[in-house]
Parts: sequence; structure tokens; C-alpha cells
Amino acid sequence: MFERYTENARRAIFFARDEASRVGSSCIEAEHLLLGVMRSCELELNEVLKLKDLEDALRADLAATGQREISSKHIDIPLANQSKRILAYGAEEAERLNSLEIGSAHLLLGIAREPESIAARFLSAHNLDLLRARQMIALLSRSHLGVTGQASRSRIGWAPALRRRYWIGTAVWLALFILLGVAVATSTVPARHLLFVGAIWFGAAIAWQILGPSSFFWSFGKCNRAVAMALSYAFGYLYQLFMFGWLIPIGVGIYRVTR
Repeated sequence: MFERYTENARRAIFFARDEASRVGSSCIEAEHLLLGVMRSCELELNEVLKLKDLEDALRADLAATGQREISSKHIDIPLANQSKRILAYGAEEAERLNSLEIGSAHLLLGIAREPESIAARFLSAHNLDLLRARQMIALLSRSHLGVTGQASRSRIGWAPALRRRYWIGTAVWLALFILLGVAVATSTVPARHLLFVGAIWFGAAIAWQILGPSSFFWSFGKCNRAVAMALSYAFGYLYQLFMFGWLIPIGVGIYRVTR
């Protein structure tokens, strides 16, 4: 089952079983997998996402919800259904990144794709939702890792450059958002029309989020690698604009009605 898994990914699952055993859980849940990834992740992944810095916070959250150490002696602990889906998602994420192996980064993306899990909610609460994780790991995969998941060049100086690239992309998205806001604010469209457009836009964004077709943005694995990465980034930022852009016509419409 785990033939394609890297050594770090296998260690993540081993540590996840250990975490489940510590709290006497009858199965390996998503939060145990996340702790396993945090304990075993590659130096490169940790430097970009600061996962080990979040480990204590996750343990504190789990302790607050009643998951305390019991030190169960059970060794053969099965995967929960959520965890089985996470492993399947991880394999899909590896395919999308054209990776021959499944690494701990792909498992992390799989965890983020299980929105009802404690682990995914924890990541989202710490500014590491699925979209941001995909962007950062895609950049990491392109800039630093080969298809086998091993480092392809010197570690010195690459992490700041990767983060800088991410924040440049975010700045571009904010600039587009601001330009759209200025265009709407200076337009002569009546306030009621703006409110109507904003309401329809909001409904479309909610429907899109519920139906889950956003994975379309990340299905370019069959394309040329450079083209696939460019399309993924472009659609990722357009997706964010689509999900939050409705605030602009509604905000301008409310302002014009109440002034």
C-alpha cells in the first residue's frame, strides 16, 4: 500500500499511529496524521510552512478538547475513514504535482482537503488553508524538489526567496482587488444595481464553495510542467478574486444608499 510513499511520509504514518496510541484512540484520525506530518516533515517543508512551530499549539488544542495521553499499548490501530480519504487525496495531490512519490507535503494537502476534520480546521485557523498550502507547496516543488522529493540544490537562501515569491503574488492579487474597487466606485451604476450584482455574485460564490468545483483549478497535471504551474497560479488568484470580489459592489452599493 505504501510503496510510493517517501521515507518521511511513511514516518508520518508511523508517528500518527503513535499519536493515536498515546491518547487511547481506537483509530488514526486526521489530527494524528497532522501531528505525524509535523514530526516527520522535511526541513524544506518546515522552513516554508513552519509546521513544527504549530505542533505545540495543536497538542494544546487537542488537550483542551479532552484528548489526553493514556499510553495505550495497541499497535495495530486502523485508519479512520477520514484518514483513508486523506491518503487518497494525498495520492491525487502527488499526481497533480507530477510527483512519482507521495511525500509528507502531499499528505498535508490531503489533510487540508478534509474540511470537517479537526486538523483541517486547525490549519485554516492558522492561515494555512488548502489554497495557500497548495500555492506554497507547488512553489516548493517547482523551486526546490525533484520528482523523487529529494533536495536538488543548496538549502541556503531558497526559503526566503520562496516566501518572497508567494507574497509578490499576493500583492498582485491585492492590487487587482483594489483596481476593481476603484473601477466600481467611480462608475455610474445605480446603487440598487450594484447591490443586486453583489447578491448574485455572493450566491454564486457560496454555490461554488458548496459544490466544490474549485479542484478544476488544480487539474493541469497533464500539461507541460511550466504551463501547468502558470495556469494553477493564475486560476488560484482569480478564484480568490471570485470568492471575495462580491464585497466590492455590495460595499459601494451600501455606501451610495446610506450617504
